[in-house]
Amino acid sequence: MAQFNWEKLGKVFDPSNRFEWMDSYAQVPTPLILKDKIRVYYTCRPKPDHDGKFVSHTSYIDLDINDPSKVLYIHNKPIVDMGEVGSFDEFGIHPTSVLKHDNKVLLYYTGWSRKESVPYQTWIGLLVSSDNGETFQRVSNGPIIGSGLANPYLANGAFVLKKEKGFVMFYASAKSWYQGSGKPEPIYSIKCAESFDGVNWETSNNSILPEAQDNECISRPSVVYLEGEYHMWYAYRSAKEDFRSDSNFSYKIGYANSTDLKNWIRCDRDAGIVCSNYGWDSEMMSYPYVVKLAEDLLMFYNGNGFGKEGFGLARVNNYTNG
Repeated sequence: MAQFNWEKLGKVFDPSNRFEWMDSYAQVPTPLILKDKIRVYYTCRPKPDHDGKFVSHTSYIDLDINDPSKVLYIHNKPIVDMGEVGSFDEFGIHPTSVLKHDNKVLLYYTGWSRKESVPYQTWIGLLVSSDNGETFQRVSNGPIIGSGLANPYLANGAFVLKKEKGFVMFYASAKSWYQGSGKPEPIYSIKCAESFDGVNWETSNNSILPEAQDNECISRPSVVYLEGEYHMWYAYRSAKEDFRSDSNFSYKIGYANSTDLKNWIRCDRDAGIVCSNYGWDSEMMSYPYVVKLAEDLLMFYNGNGFGKEGFGLARVNNYTNG
């Protein structure tokens, strides 16, 4: 059984009042390992408008590959414009998975738009870079995974792995909206999709992880392959409306493993990381992304308030299978 004992290295990046387009939040940190640095994409927000509505932009920072807690560079603009009027990503994008393929960088993202009967709707898009991840272009104005039989309400948080032939994606898909006394909240689970080219996907209607509680939300999976097994970390929480203010129902980091990417064993207590007793990640931990760097494992994640004050880092030194 694999053993993971994460050492928290603290908050790495605080976005507060950086630029006009970046006033707060550095959500869903998404790292790309480059030759001499780690480039981390994230989504941020400017100040809300006079009606209290917000948009989200994606940009990146570069970290020292020898000391990933050290920021080398903060990019001074978003990597791509907002979506066109009426598009699925009109009000912003959230990066969720990044990889190199055919001398290009593929950045999978969640695009979102506002709705009336529910607060928002999200679908999955794809950006492509030819300059090592500095600038990007959309492959389409529409999503690569949108509304359909497998995903009738919304889909987001995609994580993509290259296989020997093709690609596999793990993503969150809503199966209903929870109608509490406040605004509706989505209930979603993790599903799987496959593709030959990384653009056109065959989706499945089956959830791959069992629920640990009623009305549970499981989001932003991240998968690494280590010594014959696949290991998945993800964020999970209750869909109850007080999850935003009550830490008992807020996001925590869970864990599952598999030998074939199809059959997963969920065991959240083996995640190896929990909320701190105090500080920036004492009430919530969410949106983990795990990468292997030399002999270490690195986990980028958000803390309290869904990443309002930035993202942090944890590490497993000299990983070996326990």
